[in-house]
Amino acid sequence: MRTYKNITFDKDYSTIRAMQSLSCPQITVEDYRSSFYQIGQALGRALNVKTNQQYGNTMLACASEDADWLAHGVLDAITSSSPSLAVFWNSRITLDVQTKLEYSPIIKSYIEPIEECKTLILVKSIISTSCVVKSQLLHLISQINPEVIYIVAPVMYKDAQKSLEQDFPADISSKFRFLTFAIDTVRTSEGNIVPGIGGMVYPKLGLGDSNEKNKYTPEIVKRRAGI
Repeated sequence: MRTYKNITFDKDYSTIRAMQSLSCPQITVEDYRSSFYQIGQALGRALNVKTNQQYGNTMLACASEDADWLAHGVLDAITSSSPSLAVFWNSRITLDVQTKLEYSPIIKSYIEPIEECKTLILVKSIISTSCVVKSQLLHLISQINPEVIYIVAPVMYKDAQKSLEQDFPADISSKFRFLTFAIDTVRTSEGNIVPGIGGMVYPKLGLGDSNEKNKYTPEIVKRRAGI
């Protein structure tokens, strides 16, 4: 079952259609990418409202597979002036098959400098468990010490917010602000959220499997790094 948040059918029909298209079995790679970019823009506009456009020095962080489409859309829509960018390549290791306990070490990263960070925006395509987000936050918090942390995803599993908050001490979790467009309540025995984002995001974006996607360097990183 899905509950929409922060959007309505009357005002945000195109965004809801883009959300629904993600789980369409016949969606092409190009349309999947385009839908994520459109959703990212909508999330960025919602962030502008949520923050009252008072961002201060801002960093946007994301996984490498989200950088060129979802995170790019957010970056294009937010009104923050010249936000810094952090991109992470994560692997995923299952520590316990029965409990689905996982660990997501960072393989490599691209992190632009920032001074006196006020706002950290962490963008993820879907938040089911907290392992990837937790790894990225742990890496950044000690370095930039943001005043407020916006955790932004089109879809979140119903228990994801509570799980992530419990993974951090109160002085950190009190900085969290969550923004999503859909809360999904169904998770299969394989760990997939339904409808979620239509399955595994990497092949749907044309990036291959979980190992192949870590060979991809996002175009946005190439441009900003002058590669």
